[in-house]
Amino acid sequence: MAVGFLARKSGVRRSLSIIAVGVAAVLTVGACSSTGQDVVVTEFQTAGANAAPAPSQVTVPPTQSVAVSSAPAASAAAPAAAKVNIISLPAFGSTDLAPATPITVTVFNADITGMTVTGSDGSALKGDISADGATFTLSQGMKYGQTYNFVGVAKGTDGTETPITGTMATVAPTDTNRAAITPSQGETVGVAAPIVIQFYGQVKDRAAAQRALTVTAVDKSGAPLNVEGSWGWLQDEEIKTAGVLQSQVHFRPKDFWPAYTTVTVKANLYGVNLGGTWGREDVSQTFTIGRDLRVDANVSSFRMKVTVDGAQVQDFPVSYGKTEDVRRATRNGIHIVQEKFPDYDMCNTQFNYCGVKVKWAVRINNNGEFIHENDSTIPQQGVANVSHGCVNMSTANAKIFYDMALYGDPVTVSNSPGAPDLGPADYNYDWSYTYDQWKKFSAL
Repeated sequence: MAVGFLARKSGVRRSLSIIAVGVAAVLTVGACSSTGQDVVVTEFQTAGANAAPAPSQVTVPPTQSVAVSSAPAASAAAPAAAKVNIISLPAFGSTDLAPATPITVTVFNADITGMTVTGSDGSALKGDISADGATFTLSQGMKYGQTYNFVGVAKGTDGTETPITGTMATVAPTDTNRAAITPSQGETVGVAAPIVIQFYGQVKDRAAAQRALTVTAVDKSGAPLNVEGSWGWLQDEEIKTAGVLQSQVHFRPKDFWPAYTTVTVKANLYGVNLGGTWGREDVSQTFTIGRDLRVDANVSSFRMKVTVDGAQVQDFPVSYGKTEDVRRATRNGIHIVQEKFPDYDMCNTQFNYCGVKVKWAVRINNNGEFIHENDSTIPQQGVANVSHGCVNMSTANAKIFYDMALYGDPVTVSNSPGAPDLGPADYNYDWSYTYDQWKKFSAL
């Protein structure tokens, strides 16, 4: 419906007002005012070529009547073309932008008929024009240290073409931070495997980093799984690079992973300000959860039982750490298989031995605990606990377990009198917390 108003020329003031995109044309009228105050008539516009006339406010003097008609006046002159307005977010001329910054260009009283975005390195970025022609949205991420030229055309309601031109520049960081993901691409792991993202430097804005991380899971048929879990930031450690502290964040599900699940983790860190450093690149891994193997290591029983998918498959006689000496006791808690070696040299300077060679060594703790062969303790296996904290087995049994074990298999140690629980010295101690406790390590 067409909307019009009548007023004497001598009593009219017009002023441009900023209005919101998507509001239909509206006219508010106060008629026959006798209060001595002006009456304001307001028109609103929407983005795009089919917008209402330019936004305006019309002030009607006191005592003047305002009539509204649904039919145009016979002698009315053709309306002038509405002014084309162009707005970019962020504004053209912005500098030091994060590469992942959302970019939009919106026109009013016109359609965008074309737009190119070209970086100072000559690369062209893709974007999309909305169905109504009003908005261009950059759909491809920008790069560090680039100035981007935006060149386009806005075609007005009268067919007049208005150029769209402007530049935006991205930050050129002096320091970037790499990240690596465990498990590795295509690896098959156990049901307790945490996802570990290891940064090669410190992350001071942990919330910004965590917002860039996603985890998804599907079952054997490819159907999505809703696996509840949380990221947890553990202590910064000096890892591999002397004198440099490195941040690490782990993801663990509320309960163990469902068996035979495929998990994808993405760390879209490129262009993210990590607080002093910027993300160097995006990284992702897809891995598989294997069979549900669990180890019950009951220290007081001198046995180590193994179940697969709920059925017991092994019951090994073993010898755990000597419980009479807290320094030698095997620690209580849910350990996980971390790595394994067909041959390994044991060294414990606290007890004056080094270079002791063992076979079929499966590491379950970063603080020196292994499940491994030690034929010298066969008489005590199944009878007494005499080791220095490791789980001793015969060569034959150690080989059987070695062949079964995968990274992330849970090894639950219990009933080790006087032994400390797993903690920060053990690196992978994620499962020593309840899920409610673990969620407190999240940065979000």
